[in-house]
Amino acid sequence: MGKNYLVYALVTAWDEPPRARHQVSNELAADGHVYFSEKNRFGLPRIAVNQVKENVTVITPYFWLPCKVRYRIPFINNYYNRWLLKSIRKLNVPFDIAVNFDYTAKDFGRYFKNYVFYCADDNVGFGKFNFGFINTYHTATEKEAAANATICAVTSSYMHKKIGSYNPATYEIALGAPAAYNNVIPLPETKKDKPVLGLVGYLDSNLDYTLMNDLLNRFKIIFIGPVNEKNFKLLSHTENAVFTGAKTGKALYESLQQADVCIAPYEVSVLNKGATPNKLWLYLSLGKPSVITSMPNIEHWQFEKDTVYITENDQFEELCQTAYINDTPALQKKRLQLASDNSWSNKVKEMKMLYYRHVKGHQN
Repeated sequence: MGKNYLVYALVTAWDEPPRARHQVSNELAADGHVYFSEKNRFGLPRIAVNQVKENVTVITPYFWLPCKVRYRIPFINNYYNRWLLKSIRKLNVPFDIAVNFDYTAKDFGRYFKNYVFYCADDNVGFGKFNFGFINTYHTATEKEAAANATICAVTSSYMHKKIGSYNPATYEIALGAPAAYNNVIPLPETKKDKPVLGLVGYLDSNLDYTLMNDLLNRFKIIFIGPVNEKNFKLLSHTENAVFTGAKTGKALYESLQQADVCIAPYEVSVLNKGATPNKLWLYLSLGKPSVITSMPNIEHWQFEKDTVYITENDQFEELCQTAYINDTPALQKKRLQLASDNSWSNKVKEMKMLYYRHVKGHQN
């Protein structure tokens, strides 16, 4: 009989662009059946259970408040989590591992004795409408969700320190690289005068728009992902800006292959305290040279020379040209190896190994 896994999400739907919870789910589905509990939809309280693909079943809760309102109201959110966890347990599925991505699910341990608390961001206080009393509530729920977990998996040094203060069984497991290796193309024999740049992700307030406009004065940039009207106006003043919209799967890889150098120009002052450059792993999985803004959580990351360029923003523009000039098939191969070594498959294997080690220890 195959294994069963529960992935308990917070404000994420199954059909959204892949995030850590989707990647973890896909890897767990390689050797078992995943039940993915997504964010609630508005409606009379009930759950709908639908198998969406081989080895993945989505649990869709319906509740009488929208998700973004519900989880900010303490007594309602606590009731919601107890109701949903109880409803999932009534499915009578024996879960080998339950992975809780919901930092407000403080009662998770009442329904699933052993579980992984997975924390990819510093969620407390991160949002436009998280007022003081909401942050106090979320601090308390996060502490309890972490403290009662068998292990906690975090993706940054900041979160390791924070969550580790609640639970000593906390491990830093960086985000992983997708398996995009079959979409790699060889480098052209001759190079152009300057590279085409590529950026994947939502064009939000985390990015340095002054820097991106400076880059657009010199380079063509392919923006792959959604963009709001305000940021579109900031960048669309030149034909050097190309907007593809959101892409996934093969279409994403094909769009990114048109770029010679991939970038992540962040505005560090507004970054989430737990942030790491998730898009870097996608870039590496295609063998692309990358120029990334330096940020606190990656100061201890080290890469072989010319595989990845981590820099202050005042040197960003010049390093885009340097990365292109210095790129070689040998460096491309090294980046692919980096992606393979840091694949989501390996990250989830590490999480499972740590979890079972602790479960076994608790049983002795």
